[in-house]
This record gives sequence, structure tokens and C-alpha cells, in this order.
Amino acid sequence: MNAGGGFFWNVRCFGISRFFPRYRVVEDISVKEAAELLNVAEKTVHRWIRQGVVPAHRSHGQFRFFRSELEAWASHKKIGALSHQGQGALEESSDLIEAFRRGGIHQGVEGATPAEVFDHLVQRLTIPPGMEHLRAALVQDLEEREELASTGLGFGVAIPHPRHPRNWGLGGPLAAVGYLRQPVDFKSLDGQPVTLVFLLICSTVKGHLKMLAHISHLLNHPDTRNWLLGQPPAEDLLARIQSLLPPVSP
Repeated sequence: MNAGGGFFWNVRCFGISRFFPRYRVVEDISVKEAAELLNVAEKTVHRWIRQGVVPAHRSHGQFRFFRSELEAWASHKKIGALSHQGQGALEESSDLIEAFRRGGIHQGVEGATPAEVFDHLVQRLTIPPGMEHLRAALVQDLEEREELASTGLGFGVAIPHPRHPRNWGLGGPLAAVGYLRQPVDFKSLDGQPVTLVFLLICSTVKGHLKMLAHISHLLNHPDTRNWLLGQPPAEDLLARIQSLLPPVSP
């Protein structure tokens, strides 16, 4: 990836913590405490912050970490004492194409606000029989997540998702593409209204981060990003995405 520009720069610099804001009081730790937790030197933590690879945030001019997010990141990256944490946890596929086929490509999604967009997009999802009640719960979770911090990441793109990964009973991770009928203000980082939404619904933090990394990889290429914003036919979209993604891993 091009570390110096584009969409992925936004994801890197604003940290993975944008994707997991907390809705309750959580443990907020310092650089020194993070280094002790990971069993590395403080200068190593500072280097990771400069590189934008660790989920840090600024508070009163200092870098801080949400402990739970840092633990999940370290476990995923197999770093330090937390490298084996959660090894027995639920695993899920990171096949983005299969997730898109499960969620669908949706044109002309109605809505003048993010909440209205979520409602209309969720109504289009295929929900297993007997689980229609999930629609209201999912919309509410998406709205509550959006109230915590915008999922609009610039270039007219947003990646809404529930506050926390959980097993929604959808048969696997779901990714839906929504082309909006009209631009909608998501209070994005660059101030541009959103016209393209990637809805992500995953069961695990690891699965969510993998899906997010795949989408970031696609959008970091200006030509691909502009092509996606041009609303190509669904099968063309899936074929091009599949040609650009790395091989699927568990």
C-alpha cells in the first residue's frame, strides 16, 4: 500500500480506534503502560505510533490507548505476551467476495441522513427466515455507532458497522455495497458528502479488521476508487475486486 496518501492514510492516521469507539467507561492507558503490557520498549511503541500501525488516540496532547483495543490488536498481530490471547475464540472467513454476495450490491439507496440510509439499506439485506427482528436491532446498533464517531472516511465513502462485532446469526460475515440516491452528510474527515457505503457486519474483531483492511486496500488506489464510485454493474464490481484482493486466508 502507498503509506503516504489516499484513503488508507486516513485510516492509519486516525487509528483503528475510530472503528471501535467505546460506549462505556474503558481503561485508557499511557505509552509507558502500553509498552509494559506488550513487553516492548517505549521507543518501539512511539515508532508504531509514527508509522500509524497501532490503535492510538490523542488526549490532552498525549498519545493514549484503549486497553481492550490494544489487546485485540496485539493478539491479531501476534505481538508480545498477548500473541496467543484469544486463540480459541470464534474464527470467521475473511472472504470479502463471499461477504459481498451475502450482503449484496444495492443501487439507489434512499435516505437524507445516515440513520435513514442505514434503515433503507438494512431493509434490503437478505435475513434468514424467522430472524426479521434482527433488522431493527441492527439499524439501532448502526445508529448508536454513528453517534459515537463518523464512519465517513473521505472521498465520498463511509464504512458503517455495529459498535462491536457479535454473532448476528447471518451465516457468516456480511458486506453490503450501497450506492446512495443522493449525497448524504456523514461529517466525514474531508467534509465531502457520502455517495458510497460499505456496510460491514462481522462476528469477531479479527474478522472486522481483515475486512476493513481489504476495503482500505481497494480504496487506496485512486483509479479503483473512482471506478467504484462510478457505480459499475454488480458482477463487474465483484470481478474487479476479486482480481485486486490478496489470496483469502482464514
